[in-house]
Amino acid sequence: MTISTRLYIAAAALVAVAAATTAHSQKVRRDFAGGTTITMGTVLRHGALLGKSRRSSSEWFCWVSYEFTPAQGGARRNWRFWEPACGVSQGRPIPIQYVVANADVNRPAGSERSFPSWLLFFAAGVTMVVGFLLRDR
Repeated sequence: MTISTRLYIAAAALVAVAAATTAHSQKVRRDFAGGTTITMGTVLRHGALLGKSRRSSSEWFCWVSYEFTPAQGGARRNWRFWEPACGVSQGRPIPIQYVVANADVNRPAGSERSFPSWLLFFAAGVTMVVGFLLRDR
């Protein structure tokens, strides 16, 4: 398999991931477009996928597991990646935003940011151009 073929495959994989990221972001936007409200929840656990290292004093990809009770009743548990999650402690109250019609659709308030899928499309384009330039080698 030539280098250009590998680059074309990598570009196709990047496009697939970018398309999936875009579709997920649009779904979340649609889910929270209806009536939402905020209630207080409780932190059950928190952590980070990439913890502190010798070179870095910060943690990356922080997540939080939480529990809350919507106005309709019935406690709900969930977890989400959330930037401030590494700074919270167990048992601490946090604001939870949920859709009034479906409390199972919820997230910590302020966690709207998502990965910029345009960056993956750009990377796929660059990879395709490099593959095109190296196609005769």
